[in-house]
Amino acid sequence: MELRQLRYFLAIARTRSFSAAAASEFVVQSALSQQIRKLEDELDVKLFDRTTRSVRLTREGEHLLPLAERALADIDLVASEAAGLRGLISGHIAVGMMECPPLTLDMAVLLCNFHARYPGIEVALRSGGSDRMVEQIHAAELDLAILGLPPKPLPAKLIARELLTEDLVGLITVDHPLSGPVPARALDRVRFIDFPPGYGLREQVDQCFARAGIDRHVAFEVVRVEEMIRFAALGLGVAVLPRSIAVHAAQRPDGPRILQITGADLRRTVAVVHRHDGPSSPAARRFLEFVADMPTTDPVPR
Repeated sequence: MELRQLRYFLAIARTRSFSAAAASEFVVQSALSQQIRKLEDELDVKLFDRTTRSVRLTREGEHLLPLAERALADIDLVASEAAGLRGLISGHIAVGMMECPPLTLDMAVLLCNFHARYPGIEVALRSGGSDRMVEQIHAAELDLAILGLPPKPLPAKLIARELLTEDLVGLITVDHPLSGPVPARALDRVRFIDFPPGYGLREQVDQCFARAGIDRHVAFEVVRVEEMIRFAALGLGVAVLPRSIAVHAAQRPDGPRILQITGADLRRTVAVVHRHDGPSSPAARRFLEFVADMPTTDPVPR
């Protein structure tokens, strides 16, 4: 059995096409087909059902696929570890990033500094809701993620390393009748603008108001911070955001106004989440070290 045969096996399983797999592996289709036949002969099982229109894994192929993936991952890990011992860390890592990052975490600067030290490591940033990113870490689709820590417990195999805690404030249109500080109980009939359920900030804000006995009315759900700020400035409702972001938004000529909210202990916790045994590759471990060294102070004085 040869490593290239396993790589060809995974490529076909992924693309469901011998021609597409050959193109992705930079070999001619006949050579790829020949290696798959040799692999099947050696294993004495049929890996694929082939027709003129489709390719699909057999039952045996489905069973062997995760084993082949694990074997190749281990081989790649050996190569990465060896490179690390030589001081030549390289590789590709996938990092999840929250939609509303703290201003203390400038990802552009962090990536620039990280690349300067480890030019052989490529970083792919992925964004989305915290719940989804937690699932992706658990499934090893992400090496780690920086997110607003959901109030509910993480899966047993994951661990969160808290980076900072931020105060949260409201944003409203400049001519809104409310003026702060305003108690949270006065907002029970007010429309809110927020992320959809499954986003860390949404869950943390919901929990803060729930502890204060307030059932918020979220009238508008958006997936971008800029949309929350714009909607609040136009008077569509109250947006609740980290104070540092709110201060910058309120400084814009057409920006919203800050509303101080009391009685709900509004704050969020930002954490880096990864598997309990740490990221598997040396490249991902180096990135985790970089993130852990980020500033943890609130950028806006209280």
